[in-house]
Amino acid sequence: MKKIIYILLAGFLWGFIGVSVKLIHGEINPFSLNFFRFLAAFLFLLIISPFIGKNELKISKKDIKSHAIIGLLFALTTTTFVYAVSRTTIANTVLLQSLQAFFVMIIAYFMLKEKITSAKLITLIFALVGIYIINPLGTGDLIGNIIAIISGFLFALLTAYMRFTDKKFRHSHTVWFMFFAALFMLPFPFIFGVGLLMKNLIYVLIIAVLGTALPYLFYNWFIEKSEADIAGLFSVIMLPLASIIFGILIIGEFITLTTLVGGVILISSIVYLEIHRKKI
Repeated sequence: MKKIIYILLAGFLWGFIGVSVKLIHGEINPFSLNFFRFLAAFLFLLIISPFIGKNELKISKKDIKSHAIIGLLFALTTTTFVYAVSRTTIANTVLLQSLQAFFVMIIAYFMLKEKITSAKLITLIFALVGIYIINPLGTGDLIGNIIAIISGFLFALLTAYMRFTDKKFRHSHTVWFMFFAALFMLPFPFIFGVGLLMKNLIYVLIIAVLGTALPYLFYNWFIEKSEADIAGLFSVIMLPLASIIFGILIIGEFITLTTLVGGVILISSIVYLEIHRKKI
């Protein structure tokens, strides 16, 4: 029961990202915002590290490369996500990014030699129907919708790479992922400036601590006590659900009937895909 609470908390907290980005109203460049997000998340995790296993923070030299690549892919995935949210609706962003499950299927075919079964193709067809109903070319901001799909592709690369390395990552590794992500995002505040950082500091901290550090910590705790496939299944459901509900309740974001129907079809197909992949 305790491990289920971890993944539910992670999904709930991820929902704070979209609304917080919207509440900043573009007053901080999304690339600069993500630097401060990762920096604050890294510092927060570093401060609480004595309570979650100080000795586990050590990484071997051979793991530095994989941690750096994961940090880079994580930075690219989340930065494109934040940029997409700043341009289009929260609902469109989280639903279109969830296409990552199908991008993983394609990437894994080439990188990991995983088979593409008939069941996978059927779920892909249903997912495309869901995308057609959502109509990313006609609802919300076109560029934002396209960036959300790109974010899903980058998320798939991250997932496939973590499978490719075949490592058992612990919750303490989250600290180093945040460190490398912040390192890669370091140039952007100098390029785009810091915007109205102090005015929006509370939202930056919400994104960093509640939307990033804690949920990924809980997510990795869950993976340590369960299987990664199950964690992926929960995240596919919880992230869009929490994000959309928070968007409606906190900022009054309107969700169209086509987005709702298409989203249900899309998420259902992804859930089926994850369950099918678990059985293979």
